[in-house]
Amino acid sequence: MRLRGSAAAALAAGLAVTALAVAGCSSSHPPLPASDAVHGHPDLAGFLRSPVATPSACPPNVNGTTAGRRSPWVGTVDVSVFLTASASLPRLHATVAALPDVAAVFDETAAEAYAEFQRLYTCSASVPPSAVHGSLRLVLTTLDLGQRDALVKRLLRLPGVETVSCDPSAPCVDVVTGR
Repeated sequence: MRLRGSAAAALAAGLAVTALAVAGCSSSHPPLPASDAVHGHPDLAGFLRSPVATPSACPPNVNGTTAGRRSPWVGTVDVSVFLTASASLPRLHATVAALPDVAAVFDETAAEAYAEFQRLYTCSASVPPSAVHGSLRLVLTTLDLGQRDALVKRLLRLPGVETVSCDPSAPCVDVVTGR
């Protein structure tokens, strides 16, 4: 899912704190866990049956916060590839699935991403559906963090990719491109 404006700023601030805390813990490149031993199948459909986070509408001076829920993608995928509004999900799925270090690709449409956003964050009514785009969620083969980050850089260069993030347990570092 991709956010714009104050919702994006609030979310980015939280993610930045988490990334800095984890990035400061190690400078080595230990291997990522074997994907078939750790990852399950994300239950996006089950999560989307949850009620929308409340309050869904807030005064203009109140920012949204997490509703104490966890995205179904956390802990089940290694990398999330957030797409631009005009990206072709099927085309990018085929391109990414063909990469040698990608073991599985899960699609999240823009509608699913917006529905997930509404369930994760309060004040979601202030964010229009057009601000949240589809994504690809990837399970990787066994890679060390350096190899994973090289793959992230490659993904960032693909047309239709807006940004990429890694599972919070092993955040991406030093992979931002100068687009």
